[in-house]
This record gives sequence, C-alpha cells and structure tokens, in this order.
Amino acid sequence: MADVFVPLNRFQSVIAELTGEEDNIYNTPKGVSTIVLSAQLTNTGEETHPVTILVKSNRNLPSPQFSSYYSGSSFVSESLSIAYLSGSFESASVLLDLNKNFIQSEIASYLTFKNNLLEEPLTLNLTEYRNDVGDAVDAVSYDITNNITLRTKKVADAYYNKNGTSLIATGQVSASVDALNYSSVLVNQILLNQSVTGSDFVSRLYQTTVTQSFNDYTFSELEYSSSIYVIDNLYTTVVNNIESPVLVEQPAVDLIRNVDVPAKDSLSPVVAGKLVLEENYGLIVSASTDIKVILSLLESANE
Repeated sequence: MADVFVPLNRFQSVIAELTGEEDNIYNTPKGVSTIVLSAQLTNTGEETHPVTILVKSNRNLPSPQFSSYYSGSSFVSESLSIAYLSGSFESASVLLDLNKNFIQSEIASYLTFKNNLLEEPLTLNLTEYRNDVGDAVDAVSYDITNNITLRTKKVADAYYNKNGTSLIATGQVSASVDALNYSSVLVNQILLNQSVTGSDFVSRLYQTTVTQSFNDYTFSELEYSSSIYVIDNLYTTVVNNIESPVLVEQPAVDLIRNVDVPAKDSLSPVVAGKLVLEENYGLIVSASTDIKVILSLLESANE
C-alpha cells in the first residue's frame, strides 16, 4: 500500500463543537508537525464559562516503579525507623561519598575485563559508564538522607530520551545493567565499613589504582542492614527500568486552566506561532457546550 502523501506545508482550519467534557479536538497526524497559528474560543451563551485547554503527547513513557521504601517521615518498618533515627543513613551517605571514585574506577575496570572476554568486544565509552555510576551513587546518597526517591528517579529517567527511546548504545544494555548490579554489590560491602576484597560477593578487585575508604563509624547489624535494604531497592528500581520498563501514559499539560470567557465574548489563548504540536500530539478543550472553537493551523511534513 502506498504511503499517504503529505504536502510539505498545508494550512488547515478546525471548527469544533464541545460536549461539556474533555474533548480532543485535534490530533497531529503521523509524519507531521503542526504550528497553531491561532485558537479562538467564543462563548455563544448568556453566562460566563470557564475554559481549560490541555496539550497531550499521546505517548507512553518508561516510569520507574518505586515501592514504599519510605512512609511519611519514617521508614516502612520499625527497624528502618530505628536505623534512621540513629543516624545510620547519614553515615551510609558519608561512606558512599568517600567511595564514589573507588566505585567508578572499579566498575570501569570490571566492564573492561568482561568486555575483553567477548568474541566481538563492544566499543564501550568508559567515561559515560563512569559518569552513570557516579550519578547513581550521588542519587542514592542524597535520597537516603532526605527520605525521598527524587534523584534516583532522575537517574532512571536519564536512560531514555523525551520520547521514551532508550539512550543506551546498541548492544550495551547488559553492560549498563552489569555496571549497576556490580555497583550495588560494592555498595553493600562498603556500607559494612569492611574491606570489599575477599567478601562473600567480591572475591577480587579489577583495579588497584583507587583504594577503598573507611570511616570511624561502626554500624550495628540493624543499622547497616536497614541502609542496605533501601539502597538495594533504589538500585533495583533503576535496573528494572532499563530491563523491563513499565510504560505509563504521559499526563496532559495545562495550556490554560479555568480561564473565564464572558457571555458573548471570545478568548484567543495562543499567540501566533507560539504553540507547536509534534506528531500524534493532541489538543484537548474542556468547556461548556456554549463554547465554540476555531483553530487555524499550519501542518508541515517532517523530514
């Protein structure tokens, strides 16, 4: 079947009748970007009516799924609350900050070692991997001391662009996952304030350039297990978002909300050429049936 021909530029007018609910009055066609030249909403009724206009991307984007690691101002279990109150999360953050460079260097050497075992080694950008690992360390360090997941979510989101397309180089998903998983293993041992080398999960190091750092704080079993529990789950959330992302519909964004249009008057909320809709974007209007909508559009084929 032949592709639908789309003119390079096409002017289009849309006249819409509303239902009183949220009405999707325009969807940008596939292969097209649309400039909204004007949007006029006229109130033909005898009363003032509020108008809301939403812009919707109609995209499903990866959404990191965080469990209830935190609950209000305390953690999700009695043991975690005790650990938080005793200051172990602040001390864990200090240890992570002290060992950030150690973790980054170890991960870079670990990935190099694994890559060299492949029949056809990948072209790894180790600087990017170091930065990704460093961002993850910074994020969990910040989040555990502030009882939030904000920066860990930012790290998870950074593996995708605004359209939900993975930014990981082709064939390197496993390397990204390996880097995060091994980081988590290193972090678990570091938070014990004990040597990583020779531990149950790390039989050897892959570099000797940067050494592990320790501090004077001694964790009780309760304290370190609580810190490790939360950090493990933060790392797992990022890994899951790479391997098997949960796609969630991107919420619509308000262009205007509840702006009153007086009786027998009109509203023009779009300054000419200031609103561009990408392909599949939708324009939604919520208003009374007395409101009539006229759009003036310029559709252009994407190259």
